[in-house]
Amino acid sequence: DARIRSNVVDGFSADGLRGLGDGDRFEYNVVKNARVGAPEDGNHDDGFQSWSVGPGGVGTGEVRDVVLRGNVILNDEDPDHPLHATLQGIGCFDGLFVDWVVENNVVVTDHWHGISLYGAIGGRVVNNTVIDLNGVAPGPPWIMLNSSGGTPSQGVLVRNNLATDYSLGGVGHTIDHNLELADPAALFVAPPFDVHLLADADALDAGSAAGAPPRDADRVPRPQGPGVDLGAYERCPVCVFSDDFELGDASAWGAASF
Repeated sequence: DARIRSNVVDGFSADGLRGLGDGDRFEYNVVKNARVGAPEDGNHDDGFQSWSVGPGGVGTGEVRDVVLRGNVILNDEDPDHPLHATLQGIGCFDGLFVDWVVENNVVVTDHWHGISLYGAIGGRVVNNTVIDLNGVAPGPPWIMLNSSGGTPSQGVLVRNNLATDYSLGGVGHTIDHNLELADPAALFVAPPFDVHLLADADALDAGSAAGAPPRDADRVPRPQGPGVDLGAYERCPVCVFSDDFELGDASAWGAASF
């Protein structure tokens, strides 16, 4: 039941964040600038990684009730940095991962794994934005549900996401109101580093309110228009909180309840 909130991890190798315990909450953290990845350091680097441990070792247990909310995972602010590493965004490969909430996260990465859950049971993956860092291999990054140890992912809600690819295996999922990105420049202010929505983006008002988080990654209330926007950010021309504080007003962060 740990709470990891509002931290910055800048310039790292291996994993930026790890969550191995039940009930942990990772909220509004920034993980950026992965350096020296595999094979040089022997690790595959992840912005966030989890795995289960059970009687038979890694991948034979469960990790339950983890929340990943409003985190920004940015592979590299300088893709040409001499120590640039390819970063898996949210990598959960050895489940089971039971009743996880993965919402309002932004993943900008030079890898196939944007958000990948192997052995997800229940839970939801909602209103995330996953985009390629540089448009070259490896990538483009996906939102993926896969099996773990022969157990398929099952019963996950996947809704209101923006991603460059999807690979959603398993059974009994609810999958709707997701958009595969073909032209990020037509949707975002300045991709890949500013993925707030343009005024004429197809993602505006295109989501479902059912299961959508009530605030976006900037903690702006949803919706700001006739409907919920797709992705991690709700377009907010006026950016006024429901409690009458404006976005950027420092007092808003203390007054609002998230």
